[in-house]
Amino acid sequence: MTEPAAPESSASSAEAEPVPTVVPERHIAPEFPDAPHGVAFVDDDEPPKPVRPKRHKPLHGDLPLPKPQVKQTFPLLTLVSALRAISVTFAAAVIAATIFMWWTSPDFLPAQARRDLAPVQATARLIAMSTPTLLPTPIWYNRIGILAGHSGMTAPDGGRREQPDPGAVCPDGFYERSVTEAVAERAAAILRARGYTVDVLEEFDPRLNGYEAAAFVSLHADSCADFGYGGYKSTYPAARTLIRDQDIRLNECIRLNYESITGLPFQPGSITDNMLLYHAFRKISVRTPANILELGFLSYDRDLLQNQPDRLALAVANGILCFLEPQQP
Repeated sequence: MTEPAAPESSASSAEAEPVPTVVPERHIAPEFPDAPHGVAFVDDDEPPKPVRPKRHKPLHGDLPLPKPQVKQTFPLLTLVSALRAISVTFAAAVIAATIFMWWTSPDFLPAQARRDLAPVQATARLIAMSTPTLLPTPIWYNRIGILAGHSGMTAPDGGRREQPDPGAVCPDGFYERSVTEAVAERAAAILRARGYTVDVLEEFDPRLNGYEAAAFVSLHADSCADFGYGGYKSTYPAARTLIRDQDIRLNECIRLNYESITGLPFQPGSITDNMLLYHAFRKISVRTPANILELGFLSYDRDLLQNQPDRLALAVANGILCFLEPQQP
């Protein structure tokens, strides 16, 4: 910057008055008014480059401005550094203690300390020598309940029956309970082989009250009356909505696998209120997905129900696995 010219003295003045020194304001405007402060754009194709502001020499006695004293603190950095120091110290102590214990004889400890540690060491040796037993984990999300329709000696009122309930009975003595018990036991064996805990439940089993499981399926067989057609029926609890999506998915898995393995047609038109409002649905936990499956008609589908329980059991087990392991092949 140039110094402003002093005004000329008037010809009529005998002596010129002292001329005051005029110091212009410090130049603080950015070098590029259209760019953000401290950044210059050289080329649209290049990224912005940081630009340092130019220094200006003090003009005619203009004193440099003192630099502000800013006290900077970094609490987060300090905290992280402290935690890191503590971690390193702790790790070093653990390593040193481990090395010390490796090369230190137990006789180094006082007699009283050795006596106190003796029971703990004995327990540790027993645990190390024991062989773990591979058993399914008995927890509700690994548990499956399969109810064999009309089985058991418990009456609806909780008392004891004098005679077992056969369920539907054909004129020649072929009865429903013989089918449901055979299929339930075989399906349970398949699922247990996959690592699940499976409860084979009776019709009025006391365990049904509040029963929690990953899936619950009740097996039944239809009448021995000859309607001229056969088939199976499958549905879910109609009176609850808390886990309706899971009930529907379990029902679809049962239907898909049962129909494809047995070849029986689905008969939705003959689903009754006794199925929709099945008594066990009101007893089990509201968090337990549930299904009731009529395996077929004792009359029309008799050969399958009486002579092929393994096939029926595979269809039931595959339906449950479809629900519990949707990502498995």
